[in-house]
Amino acid sequence: MLPQEPDENGSQVRRMSLVLIYEQESAVAKPLSDALVEVGIGVRHARSEFEARTALKSCCPDLVCIGAETGAHDGYAAVSRWRRANPETPIVVMSGRDDLTRRSWAERIDAKAFLLHPFSLTRFRELVQYLLRQAILSKGGLCAGSSIMMYSHDTIGLGHMRRNSAIASQITSKFTDASVLMLVGSPTGAFFDLGPGVDFIKLPSLVKVGRDRWQPGSLRVSASTARDLRASLISNAVDTYQPDVLLVDHEPAGVWDELVPVLKKLGSLPSPPRIVLGLRDILDDPERIKAGWRSRGICELIRNYYDDILIYGNRHFFPTHDHYGLEEIKPGRVHYCGLVTAVSNTSPRPSHRSGIVVAGGGGRDAAPMFRAILEGLERLAPAERPAVKLISGPLMEGDIRSELSDFANKLGAVFVTSVSDLTTRLRNAALFVTMGGYNSLTEAIATGVPTLVIPRTGPSSEQRLRAAKMAELGLMNSLTISEASPEVLATILRNPAICRAQKAHDLSLNGAKTAADFIGSVALKLPTSVSQTGIREAANG
Repeated sequence: MLPQEPDENGSQVRRMSLVLIYEQESAVAKPLSDALVEVGIGVRHARSEFEARTALKSCCPDLVCIGAETGAHDGYAAVSRWRRANPETPIVVMSGRDDLTRRSWAERIDAKAFLLHPFSLTRFRELVQYLLRQAILSKGGLCAGSSIMMYSHDTIGLGHMRRNSAIASQITSKFTDASVLMLVGSPTGAFFDLGPGVDFIKLPSLVKVGRDRWQPGSLRVSASTARDLRASLISNAVDTYQPDVLLVDHEPAGVWDELVPVLKKLGSLPSPPRIVLGLRDILDDPERIKAGWRSRGICELIRNYYDDILIYGNRHFFPTHDHYGLEEIKPGRVHYCGLVTAVSNTSPRPSHRSGIVVAGGGGRDAAPMFRAILEGLERLAPAERPAVKLISGPLMEGDIRSELSDFANKLGAVFVTSVSDLTTRLRNAALFVTMGGYNSLTEAIATGVPTLVIPRTGPSSEQRLRAAKMAELGLMNSLTISEASPEVLATILRNPAICRAQKAHDLSLNGAKTAADFIGSVALKLPTSVSQTGIREAANG
């Protein structure tokens, strides 16, 4: 937290916040202190009434944390006297016991919070940052924190939201004053852990029924009603939240052009936010995308209302700017970030891999792949069947999930909706079978697992193009669903080593960090050279 104060010339300069921790036990105070110092907050520790009185008088803390047991021992009077002279400074009382005496004293000194041990260090840090920020705002300070809004429609899978979640996590980790508000359309809401500083608004769910065709996913209302409801929620959220940066994922105009009124309104402001379009590297067949954008006026929309385009990929893997004519639409404003993934690729590769993992991403349209795998497994004698774990994903329809689960159980395979340790399972698996979604294949690359891709047939050709490119580079093996017959899959399941291991690659996997650096720097109005450094590295990599 970096509050702002006017210097002698009236300009705003930043200084470090200071928190006084008045706690007799160093073992209690140290982890609290470390948690605050980690995010740039200064800390002074007082162990006794004398040290507390000295610190309160000399250092003028921006916030005081006091252990109730310490105060009860010798410090209630000192803190109470100081409080009368400093009524606006926030106080947090911490206690190992919850009783009326301690609660009453906390109320008398107008403590902002009463924390009962044990409590989360992360939440403690968030509380302190929030109280410091509110104190500055109440004094007329300018450091309200940067606000980033992210839009992802997510009508089939979880891919768009997964990328935004990874970027949001990087933003709030690096820029500790930043808040990220996500607008999500997935029926699961924000399925992934968001972490401190990130929240979401759930838009009414939609189902994609064809290319650029949607219908309400759950509500029994007309398409126009669903569209108006979503557009109203988005508009009101933007008006209230007033983002410094709006990051739109994949759909420049939004579903049913629901973003167009918001983009026009923001573009007319005297100081509009920075509006950024985030695109995965492969969208669909290039000629189809370009023709569709021209007919719907998307090219003009991007040209008139977007400031930057971030490509979540590597230029040498797939030159997105060239295939989709982006450089012509927004000259000089197209930036390659590298692949976006929440998976670290720094862990050592295991010397031995075993078992087969089959995962369908969100799972809404993964049933054909799962059924094909199970029919292949059925062709093997029980003694030949390997250990197979099938992970359906949260969006698979319940009746289809039940049918496939019963089928798997009869064959001795494990069938679950989701797992919390997919990355670990991939690192140790002999084979990963998946569809051709961006996140699934990026996680496969990051973990180095031998992979068989069975891409979605449609409505978009994105998965087929991605799978073909991966196979061309020797990174993965690929079969169409028509090629993945029970006999072919039985052979692979019997001997997963048939699917060759990944070749070495030079793909950047730092897309989340690079995108976060760019967006955070833009929101905090740092020099352009700062935000461009990571972009240049990703483009050259």
